[in-house]
Amino acid sequence: MTVVIWLACGFVVLHALAIALFPGAAMAVSYAFLIAAPALAAAAMLRQCLVEGYAPARGWSLAAAAMVVWMLGMLSSMSQDLLLGTTILAPTETMLIYTLYGVPLTYAIATVGTEPASTVQRVIDAVLAMTLGLLYFSLIVALNSIHQGTGTTSPSLIADLFDIENGYLVVATLLRFIACEHGPQRRFFGALAGYALCYALVAAYYNHHVALDVAPNTGSLYDVVVDVPFMLLVVLGLRSGGERGWRAPPRLTRFVRSASPQLLGISVLVVALFLIRHRFTWGAVGVMVALLATGLRSVLSQVRQAEAELLLHRDREHLAALASVDGLTGVFNRRSFEEALQREWHAPGTVALLLVDVDFFKQFNDRYGHGAGDDCLRAVAAALHRVLPPTGMAARYGGDEFALLLPRAAPETARAVADRLCAAIGRLGVAHEDNPHRKVTISVGVAIGGSSPADLVASADRALYAAKRGGRHRAEGPG
Repeated sequence: MTVVIWLACGFVVLHALAIALFPGAAMAVSYAFLIAAPALAAAAMLRQCLVEGYAPARGWSLAAAAMVVWMLGMLSSMSQDLLLGTTILAPTETMLIYTLYGVPLTYAIATVGTEPASTVQRVIDAVLAMTLGLLYFSLIVALNSIHQGTGTTSPSLIADLFDIENGYLVVATLLRFIACEHGPQRRFFGALAGYALCYALVAAYYNHHVALDVAPNTGSLYDVVVDVPFMLLVVLGLRSGGERGWRAPPRLTRFVRSASPQLLGISVLVVALFLIRHRFTWGAVGVMVALLATGLRSVLSQVRQAEAELLLHRDREHLAALASVDGLTGVFNRRSFEEALQREWHAPGTVALLLVDVDFFKQFNDRYGHGAGDDCLRAVAAALHRVLPPTGMAARYGGDEFALLLPRAAPETARAVADRLCAAIGRLGVAHEDNPHRKVTISVGVAIGGSSPADLVASADRALYAAKRGGRHRAEGPG
C-alpha cells in the first residue's frame, strides 16, 4: 500500500515537473496528465472488479465508468483547445459530458448494497439516473442561455451549478458510507466518499479561483491539483481492509438501504420542477418520468415483497411439517405423538393407544441390510396408515416401533383395529427368513384409559410384550 501512495504522489510531482520543464508545450503536457489521472483511477477500479466482480451491484465497475466519462470530458476540452482553438469557456458538448459523469455514481449510490430488486427495477433506476443527468444539463443550459452553436455564458454560474452536483454526490456518498454495515459495501463507499469530498473541494477551488481568475487556460502549475482526487481514489480503491469501523445503528442502515433508490425519483422531480420554469416541455417530461418510474418501482417492490412473504410462509409451513413428520416413514414423529397424546388425554372421552413393534426386525436388518430395513419400515408405515381410522393418528415411536392414537374409541373397536393391522402387515408378504412365519409380521399392544398419559403408554407397552410372549404376529389388550 505504501508503494501505491508513493506512486500516486509521484504522479502529481511528475505533472508539475513536466509543466515546468516544457513551458512551450505546457497545455499539451498538462492535458496528457489530466487524461491519464482518471484513466489510472478507472484502472484501479477495474482492478477491484477482478477481486470482487464486475457486476454493477458491487459498485467498482460503475466507479470505473464514471472515471471514463470524466476522461472523455477532458478529451473534449483538449480537442476544443488544441485542435479547434475555440474561445468558448464552456462548450455545450463538454458540459454535457462532465454532467453525465455523475450518472454512474448516482446509480451506484442508489443501488449498491440496497434492498434486493428485480431486473426491471434496476432498469428503472438506470433510466432515472440518466434522466437526472440530462435534466440537470438542461437546467445548466437554460440558466446560462446556451443554445446550439454559440451563445452567452455565465462561467461563475456554471461553476456554482457544478458545485451543487458535486455537493449532492458528497452528501449522498457520505450518508451511504455512514449507514453501511461491515462488508465490501462499506469499503466501496468509503473510497467513493473520500474521492467525492476531495473532488468537490478541488473542483470548487479550480473552477472559481483558477479557471475564472489566475489561470483561465490549461497548462499552468495549478492543473496538478486536479490530479489529487483521482490519485486519492487510486489509493483508497486499492487499499486492503477498511471494512471494519464504526457500526451504524441497524435502524439507520435499514432506512438508508430502503430510501436510497427513492432518492433518484425525488432528485429527478426536484430538478424537473426547477427546469419547468425555463423549459416547460423538458421539465414536464421530467416530472412525468419521475412520477411514473417511482410509481412503477413502488408497485414492483410491493409485488416482490408479497412474493417474498408468500415464500417465507411456505418455508415456515414446510419447516413445521419437517418438525412434526418422521423423515423416513412419512408418518408423524414421536414429538408430535406426545403432543397429540397430551391433547387427546384432556379432551372429552377416552383415548386408545396401540403400540406396534416389527417382529425380529434386528435379524431382518442383519440378514438383508439397513437399506432393506428402511424399505420395510416404510412399507409397514404405509400399511398402518391405510388401516388407520380417519380420526386416528399414526406415529413412529422409535426404531421399529410405531404408536397409533384412537380418540374416543371403544375397547372392541381398538382391538379390531389392532387385528386388522396384524393382518394387513401379513398380507404385504415381505420375506423374512428369520421369522417363524417366513415373512414380516408385527405385534400390537392395546391400552385404553388410565390414570395419566404415562400410565396409558405403560399399559400399552405391557400388552405389547404380552403379545410377543404369546407368539408374535398378534395383538394383546382389551377387547
